[in-house]
Amino acid sequence: MNALSLGRTAAAKQQKLLAAWRIPGALRAFASETSSSSPSDSNSNSNSKSKGQTRSKTEFASRLKNGPGFADFVGGGLKDPLTTAELLAKVGTAAGGRDRARVRLPQWLKTEIPTGGNVTKIRKTLRDLKLHTVCEEARCPNMSECWGGGKHGTATATIMIMGDTCTRGCRFCSVKTSRAPAPLDPMEPENVATALAAWALDYVVLTSVDRDDLQDFGSAHFAQTVRSIRERAPQMMIECLTPDFLGRADLIEPVALSGLDVYAHNIESVERLQGAVRDHRAKYAQSMFVLEHVKKTKPTLLTKSSIMLGFGETDQEVLQTMRDLRTAGVDIVTLGQYMRPTKRHMKVHEYVTPDKFAHWESVGNQLGFLYTASGPLVRSSYKAGEFFIKEILQKRSDAAAAIAATKASGSSSLAAGSENQLQSASSSATTASMRDIAATIATEERKKIEASSSFSERTPL
Repeated sequence: MNALSLGRTAAAKQQKLLAAWRIPGALRAFASETSSSSPSDSNSNSNSKSKGQTRSKTEFASRLKNGPGFADFVGGGLKDPLTTAELLAKVGTAAGGRDRARVRLPQWLKTEIPTGGNVTKIRKTLRDLKLHTVCEEARCPNMSECWGGGKHGTATATIMIMGDTCTRGCRFCSVKTSRAPAPLDPMEPENVATALAAWALDYVVLTSVDRDDLQDFGSAHFAQTVRSIRERAPQMMIECLTPDFLGRADLIEPVALSGLDVYAHNIESVERLQGAVRDHRAKYAQSMFVLEHVKKTKPTLLTKSSIMLGFGETDQEVLQTMRDLRTAGVDIVTLGQYMRPTKRHMKVHEYVTPDKFAHWESVGNQLGFLYTASGPLVRSSYKAGEFFIKEILQKRSDAAAAIAATKASGSSSLAAGSENQLQSASSSATTASMRDIAATIATEERKKIEASSSFSERTPL
């Protein structure tokens, strides 16, 4: 068999292999051209086999160097090679049309990892007494500042009672869910009080999972925990962030009258988005009723609620929600950025800017809230807000003590009208002082955000 026959046989085998492996057209054409050139070279140099092989290798290397590139295989038959940006876009389209561009977290939402002596101490006590905090369960970004005492020195923790498993499934929350959680721990009220007394905290927030599996939804357990803390640490200020108790007044009242200082219940989002954000058993009107009924039950009790932004709400809806809260008698409102805990939870529609949060702070003051905490990292249990509330309660106590001292120091014949004037003057002075404190805290938070933003501009991500 001569060299021509051998070359044709080799070319035929190569074509079969290429077809079997379904190599893209650009490479197949290139290989065919290379193969077809080999027999002619071999035929013309049949007497110089080594010389022909050298020429064939040189020819192949030249064709390979100038042959098809990566763009020819993903270009879909395009004549001109694709650019890098076009290639990346094409890969994204081929993967199902999803936008694969990663949205970076804004610099103002980045915080330090929680560390420090007090943080370690609190964590150890939690593990020893089998207690839970919403700070850890909900992955709060302010944990280091709150547990460590922060700039204002008001060490705070948020204890989650009634277990770590909720009977509801809100789309923003990372707490575990189940229709049948574990039974309540009857020793939990005492364990919580023991832990808090050992921590030497100034302010504690008690919150809980929803327990729709219980006959009273956990109302009695909540109230008993407050009473136990009050016995062990009478100087500690207690805030309760409660469930809605399905809007039952007979279950709201025991908690409101248990000895706490602040009653909080979160509205979470604007009315239109309630069904998308919260569990179907949580209702906008139902939450408003809880806050309103607390104020009727004990008018002197501070009430508080929180709104998360970034779900896709409009400015008008946020404004209406704030008005509804004020109508319900709410004293304190907090607004913060929703941050998606995991990929299983509701997506962030928008990262609201610090300027917009500053706007809502101004609106809250205009609407008459005693204090408005508004910022990207603000949460319902917010460090600066708790410092502020502590100041309110202390000044109220000081005003009451001043009135009592005035009456006991020989002014027992103080007329009722004069006493009312003194109380009114003390209240006005306290309110004015609170406004000053609120303005100072807001200024400090804005400076912190501006410093983070300027650092982001100097440091490439």
